Amino acid sequence: MQIYTENDFDEIVFELRNENAIILPTDTVYGIVSLKDSIIYKIKKRSYHKKLITFVGSIDYIPKLNKNERMVLEKYWPGKLTIIKNKKSYRMPNDQLILKLLDEVGYLFSSSANVSGKNPIQSIEEAKEMFPKKIDLFSCVKSSCIPSNKPSTIINFDTKKVIREGEIKGQEILKLL
Repeated sequence: MQIYTENDFDEIVFELRNENAIILPTDTVYGIVSLKDSIIYKIKKRSYHKKLITFVGSIDYIPKLNKNERMVLEKYWPGKLTIIKNKKSYRMPNDQLILKLLDEVGYLFSSSANVSGKNPIQSIEEAKEMFPKKIDLFSCVKSSCIPSNKPSTIINFDTKKVIREGEIKGQEILKLL
């Protein structure tokens, strides 16, 4: 397992463009990101029925937003809010390294850094323990970002429902929609 720092930006982009996955801290929990969703499913041993989140660097990546939805995203993004729009999940994390990566690669598939059914890791050391045989599939990023260890709030814009309560109160968002 290769461990990178924020100073290894070009190497991180290289890993992503070569269809590898990276474990890195986000503003919520440690996540696994990749340009190829199948890698994340394989690493996590996750069912393809459970969708991944797409990290985006701009609201404009999300099609068919109405005025109120756009207003919500302008208020809470970047931040700890995941939305479902047109049956797809999106988030813009409030982390400078991830936003810089998104500027470079466009989008990233993401999920919490854990094997399905286990708790998300809370450190690079835990990543080494949880994923010892996956060395050829991903690398880790050591960052000054320290996750809150509380997942993002998930709001389904399609159904106007709170799917998961995080640090942001779901009812606050629903009032704006």
